[in-house]
Amino acid sequence: MADELQKAHLYYDNINKIRILEQDVLKDTEDLRDTCREYETKVKDFGKIISTLLETLKELGENVEKQKMAAIGTMNLLKSITKQRENDQAKLQSEISERSMVLEQLDAEYDSLQILEASQTETIEYLTSLR
Repeated sequence: MADELQKAHLYYDNINKIRILEQDVLKDTEDLRDTCREYETKVKDFGKIISTLLETLKELGENVEKQKMAAIGTMNLLKSITKQRENDQAKLQSEISERSMVLEQLDAEYDSLQILEASQTETIEYLTSLR
């Protein structure tokens, strides 16, 4: 009778129930199903990990972009300060040159006034001696 059932593709299992699949094929199918479920769970877990990683990378990227913009702003400020200092230095150098020229003029004027004073003192002494 078992041979006749096998010809009709019917089989008995361990508890003598009639099955359409052989016991080995049934076990392999159940193992494959369990393996597929485990694989599916692992794929879902992997997807969650990837999503978390992408969110973290996005946050890091935004943070890096903020830091980059802050650094650019700081560099621009530093360049501006440097340029301002150069302008101030040029202004001061120009003022020093201008005051040096005024000093030279005043020195020359002082020297000429000393000569004039000496000349006038000599004239006054000469005129006082004539009296």
